[in-house]
Amino acid sequence: MNSIRLGIATADGLSVCDHLARSTSFLILELEDGRVASGTVRTRSTGQCGHHKTFVDLLDGCQAVVCGGIGQGAVDSLTAHGIEPLVVTGPMSIDDALKHYLAGTLPMTAERVCLCG
Repeated sequence: MNSIRLGIATADGLSVCDHLARSTSFLILELEDGRVASGTVRTRSTGQCGHHKTFVDLLDGCQAVVCGGIGQGAVDSLTAHGIEPLVVTGPMSIDDALKHYLAGTLPMTAERVCLCG
């Protein structure tokens, strides 16, 4: 069985958050053999950009997180905890991000930019 725990950063429950540190929650998905086996939502209590420890704690057990922008400090915090940041190239719904991730076609960038302007 091939399994992974994937986090998707969101601020509205519908779309990938434009900046990881501004997310208010994470959809945590257990993926097994290319399908969603289960999912939960983990919520943050901050509206401010930053607070890396809170999102590292909320992503505990995840191997990767999908987001729409990220700073280098967050990259460093995540990778130190074995979590790969997957930065999408533009605005995207959670459903589309999941569909593309499962198909291996998630449009990503290696640039550590913030899409929130």
